[in-house]
Amino acid sequence: MLVSWWSLEDLFPAMLCITAAAFVLAAMGRVVTSRPGLLLVLFFFFFAFAWRLFSVLYIGVFGPVYSEQLERDIGPGLAVLPLAASQGLVIAALLFSFRPQRLLSFSDKSVIRVSALLKAGNWNLPDLAFRVVGLFVLALWLELLVRGHVPLFAGLERFDYTRLHGGPLHQRLLEWGPMLAFQLGIFLALPVLHGQPLDKRFGALFVALLLYLFLVGHRFSSFYLYVSFFVIPSGVVLLARQSISPISLPKLLRNIWLPALGFVLLIALALIYSYVVVRGRDLGVLETKLVQRILVQQGELWWMTYERVFLRNDWDSARAIFKLFVAPFDPSRNTTLPFLMETGLPLERAHFILQQGAAYTGGWPEVAFELGGPVEGFCLVAISAMLFSEFLFLLTRCIVEERYITCFFLTPIFYPFSIFLVSGMVNSFIQLTFMIKLAAAVFAYVLEDRWRWSLITGAASVRGEPVERDQR
Repeated sequence: MLVSWWSLEDLFPAMLCITAAAFVLAAMGRVVTSRPGLLLVLFFFFFAFAWRLFSVLYIGVFGPVYSEQLERDIGPGLAVLPLAASQGLVIAALLFSFRPQRLLSFSDKSVIRVSALLKAGNWNLPDLAFRVVGLFVLALWLELLVRGHVPLFAGLERFDYTRLHGGPLHQRLLEWGPMLAFQLGIFLALPVLHGQPLDKRFGALFVALLLYLFLVGHRFSSFYLYVSFFVIPSGVVLLARQSISPISLPKLLRNIWLPALGFVLLIALALIYSYVVVRGRDLGVLETKLVQRILVQQGELWWMTYERVFLRNDWDSARAIFKLFVAPFDPSRNTTLPFLMETGLPLERAHFILQQGAAYTGGWPEVAFELGGPVEGFCLVAISAMLFSEFLFLLTRCIVEERYITCFFLTPIFYPFSIFLVSGMVNSFIQLTFMIKLAAAVFAYVLEDRWRWSLITGAASVRGEPVERDQR
């Protein structure tokens, strides 16, 4: 691959792209070094952002690059600039929502936790949660063994196993798995708020889920999604304990390096087994596939949107709305990726790929610019960034305040918010089920807030102390 950087005409755009990408990566680094807990809270998003940024930068600087999935050359160009600007808006919104003045409200002096006001009984919520989830995980493993088809040993792809042999519990795990991982993370981390060690029972349940996913043929995407949701509550607890026992980024990395290493080794083994054993690739083909997977596929959909919207000014809001919300390829799935694939690929090829249950990588911020064009698209990005960052702060505060019921009902809302910021899934926000979940979460928040307030005022009256209602 020849890169002609010897001329000023080629060097200046390359340096501009590199500078923009470096600025965004430096902003991410600043966030996690100043508030190490946010590294765990935002890992899912920052990792996806950085990977796409590197991919688009690679295409823009080293292009033209051949894309196997698009069957065409893409790059070079300045596609990094609007992508970096979009990611920068999200980072700015997160910095505003998690500014130091608001993080002070997470300290023990500012938070009244109801667990300290309740009388000790014969059972508690973590024990009940452990028994319920433990039974589910046990039944999940028994279902796998009874059905007699273990993809890791039978050489089955995960999609084929799900379609041909997956039982009802397996289907429920695929639908609710990341949200279950998030709940396990809450029960793992919350004892630390009271100066107690992690509840490792829930860590063991999570490891059992990861090993199950490994046996049924899942690779990087599922592990990355589950682990990202599992560690969010631990990051929240670190933020809450920052004033009492501050932790630096190097110390945090020293504490998590061993499980992180195990996680990386598990992913590497799953990838090698999938490509070499299940798909029968030789090492030469494997290298090519990995280059495409790591450096090209993450950015190719954004590159098509950049060419269409920013270079050719070819965008149609009405058509985008129609294909996303009115007549999508499959309304039960993320409609953004099929729309982008139908727009950038021959229609027959796009439909063939989608019918196999596969889809390309991307979706955000492509969907914002397909709907709003090169100018209004940035407004949509900014609005979505503010909504997401404020919702994430609300969820963080509910975890710190031990609002278990509200956290439970907010989790199904947090999941589509998170998936939107990575894959651009917008159709979930207009579905009736989402509206019901939103109404249930609001009702749960109000109900739990009144219950908490009655406990707090009751305890204060016993001590003869005045109490002021939290208006945050």
